Amino acid sequence: MGEAVFSKREWISAQASYATQAAKLVAMVDRLADQLRCLAPQKNQRIAVVGIGASHAAAATAVYEMRRHGLDALRFLPSELPAGLSGFQGLTVLISQSGRSAEVVALARNGVDAGTVALTNYTPSPLGTICRRELNLGNLPDSSVSFVSFTGTMLALALLIDHLTGRDRTAYWKQLIAEAFETAERHDDDIRRIAEMLLHAASIDVVAPASLGSVAEESALMFREGPRLFATAMETRQYLHGPMDAAGPGAHLLFGGRREAQLVSQLSERTRRLALVTAEDTGDCGGCTHKLVLPVNLDDPSSFAIASTFVAQRLTLHAADIRGLDINEPAFQRIDTKTDTLTNT
Repeated sequence: MGEAVFSKREWISAQASYATQAAKLVAMVDRLADQLRCLAPQKNQRIAVVGIGASHAAAATAVYEMRRHGLDALRFLPSELPAGLSGFQGLTVLISQSGRSAEVVALARNGVDAGTVALTNYTPSPLGTICRRELNLGNLPDSSVSFVSFTGTMLALALLIDHLTGRDRTAYWKQLIAEAFETAERHDDDIRRIAEMLLHAASIDVVAPASLGSVAEESALMFREGPRLFATAMETRQYLHGPMDAAGPGAHLLFGGRREAQLVSQLSERTRRLALVTAEDTGDCGGCTHKLVLPVNLDDPSSFAIASTFVAQRLTLHAADIRGLDINEPAFQRIDTKTDTLTNT
């Protein structure tokens, strides 16, 4: 019996991760498409996607899209699976950007089968070693806030959906990434003004439709991890059923279309701290303090989520800068969230 040790990777700065990610994502498209052809995941089967933290957030939009295309897809936290995945028949995707997330690795240790695929950035890793079948982003240097790993995970899941639905959109994804990143760069002054607005509030509600759950959940997580802001992600329809009634002292960042624009108008009765990230066909946004239009069709949620994530990441960087916080310095020493070893029998 021996023990394999997987060393922690060195972080790069969040600023460097953001600045270089567009080129890395474009290069990632062909690499992931090649891996999917080799893995050849079967179509027309049940799909379980499991992750924690940012990995769980990255799966929200993809699982929605799988269901929209008629696939039987489910998203789980590891803690929601007390019996593991025993008895599950289908494709299981275990996501851990580091490959070292303790809860996901523990789930894999309880047993994986030929239908299990690890989705990671770093290789080798405990998770990839256990699963043996792996979809890897490319061993890309990343920050503690995981900018390129998060966006790359969304991209990998979008390409998985394309594979399962028989589409080849590699050229499309490369163009989308380049155009969306350029749009965020071009609107940097506007994004900084939104960040300044958010900082003047006691808390931030990040609201998006279920189809854009990934960007809402990750935005709230980044705001907490980076500039240390109280932020909560909520789905639009759920938000309408009570949570919106606390509007006033907080700020509101919405991602979406016409219904979110209408929600902004409603919220403007109680607050002016309102920002909407939307598409060109949204129409009027009465009450908007800030409105940012992305060149992406809202009918393609994976595309809009990726484009919106560039905006959310820039907001995070600006908010930390304005507050004078080093986004690369952890708030806590985490002692039980990663695993570095595997026992070989």
